[in-house]
Amino acid sequence: MPKVRALSLVGALLSISWLSAGCSETPKRVEMVSTAPENSNMPTSPNVDRSKCNEAGKNVITADTNQDKKPDVWKYFVTKDVNGQKVEVLTCKQVDLNYDGKLDLVTYYDDTGTQPEMEEADLDLDGKFDTAYYYSHGKKVREERDMNFDQRPDIWSFYEDGKLVRVERDTNGDGKVDEWWYYEGPKLDRIGYDTNGDGQIDRWDRSPEGEETAGGEGAAPAGGAAAPAGGATTPPPATTPPPATTPPPASGAKAAPAKPAAPAPAHAAAAK
Repeated sequence: MPKVRALSLVGALLSISWLSAGCSETPKRVEMVSTAPENSNMPTSPNVDRSKCNEAGKNVITADTNQDKKPDVWKYFVTKDVNGQKVEVLTCKQVDLNYDGKLDLVTYYDDTGTQPEMEEADLDLDGKFDTAYYYSHGKKVREERDMNFDQRPDIWSFYEDGKLVRVERDTNGDGKVDEWWYYEGPKLDRIGYDTNGDGQIDRWDRSPEGEETAGGEGAAPAGGAAAPAGGATTPPPATTPPPATTPPPASGAKAAPAKPAAPAPAHAAAAK
């Protein structure tokens, strides 16, 4: 049985039709807006060279993975001179995962063509991108999600060494971050709230996964770190907060639940 499955897999891979450039135009896609509104404290998205997915000056190779005579994978290559030899370097890959004629996953590669720099995904398959993943040296460092379908991110997750360290949220859709979630290891350690809309933290919930302790007005996280400034892409270090200087909340106060980070998109095997 394992041999039969292996042969079937090989046969499926061999049946993929790889076509030359110019056979079909790449489907249009609706990207998330990466620029923050005026007077907003929203984190600015890292710069990515989107021309890497532009056909101009590229060798575009397409694949028909479901044999319907329509391409559903597009790979973009640019010719570079490496050590005196002409080589084709992958700059972008676009995939229609559910064969509806709309792009569901776009990957931008680094200058070597071996590691992803950024991915955009349409997780609900509505034809509009709602998630973006950013990478550094092959590791995810940032994730952006559009949860209210306005084409702007409203949840930003930051990672260090592949581990979630901070989440920033715009909970009311006004274009400003109003919640900051800090993690220590796998646990949510503290949450900062902007309750008056000035873009600054003015209330803290300490150890929301255990005994909740409220900080005073304008209290800062451990180490004196202030609320992240707009445009910052590197989260401040998460450290264990000192004991609160104000009385703990009344008995029975409920802690704010931690929300899990969104899963990365599943890559189709045929898209590799």
